[in-house]
Amino acid sequence: MLRGFGIFRPSTWASLTKYAIVFIVAMNLARLERLTSRAAAIAAVALALVILLTWLGILPLGGDRPEWRRLLRRHSTALTRRYRQLVRVNAYGAEEFDKWHDELARFREAVKLSLEEKAIPRFDALATRMVRAWAAAEPDARIPEAMEEIMPEDYEHLCADLLRKAGWEADVTGQSGDQGVDILARQGEVVVALQCKLYFGNPVGNKAVQEAHAAAGYSDADYAVVVSNRDFTKAAEQLARKLGVLLLHHSELADLAEILER
Repeated sequence: MLRGFGIFRPSTWASLTKYAIVFIVAMNLARLERLTSRAAAIAAVALALVILLTWLGILPLGGDRPEWRRLLRRHSTALTRRYRQLVRVNAYGAEEFDKWHDELARFREAVKLSLEEKAIPRFDALATRMVRAWAAAEPDARIPEAMEEIMPEDYEHLCADLLRKAGWEADVTGQSGDQGVDILARQGEVVVALQCKLYFGNPVGNKAVQEAHAAAGYSDADYAVVVSNRDFTKAAEQLARKLGVLLLHHSELADLAEILER
């Protein structure tokens, strides 16, 4: 937990040293010859307050700027979704952050956050710590921990369950002649055709978008959706915008009605 406050970073220790020096100087000014229990208690409370204010983004302890934290919190939902899509655990049990760091670069560009070269690693480290904590606090909506062990058919049923919990009538088609419809969801007069893609390698590409578009037409659905545990290629995103196909991470299914309204 303390790692979330940045306590173990060298820059943080440098800042704490400065606070300690200020405290000692204050003791001398007050002509205190030794550290009394009352002074120690005051110091402990002050340190706890500094840590709390840092965590809230009010104090820039350890080089973290409060505006960075406020900016990240403003986009917490989107960042958490992208973190879940892009950060993978490789065959050796280590997390791979290359795509996530590329996403942070796109994020800084999108929100017009201009940083000096030396400040970028600090921002990326702060963003990763914060978003990882959000993702851990709200488990992945929720597909089993051992996701590699489930089959595509299981993934379809899991997505259907998420829709039902959100108030949709969701039927898993499971038919060979469904023209790509994995789930047909209804809420009132709205009908949505969904195609579910369980991927563990490359991002989802154009083919899924084309199949979802054809599936919606075949089933007379109002909307076509591709839902996946992974991210989508840029080409797939461009084609989806042109064809009017919605691309979602499964964690967004709980908010499908609201997304469609937007």
